[in-house]
Amino acid sequence: MKNFLTVFQILLSVGLIVLVFLQSNGESESRSNIMSSVKFEKRGWEKIMFYATLVILGLFVLSSLIQTLI
Repeated sequence: MKNFLTVFQILLSVGLIVLVFLQSNGESESRSNIMSSVKFEKRGWEKIMFYATLVILGLFVLSSLIQTLI
């Protein structure tokens, strides 16, 4: 069981790293202006990658907690 959790955490960490690097950094001129009244929302693949990152992060934290309790 412990070996499975270790391998699972390695796979989750690699997936998390890939998703974080694939996300846009958002440093365009219009986004860096604090006084801008334009609202930006995530759409399409950007939204999917954002939610996938949150899910993988949650699974990673959960598996870490389980591994420390075993």
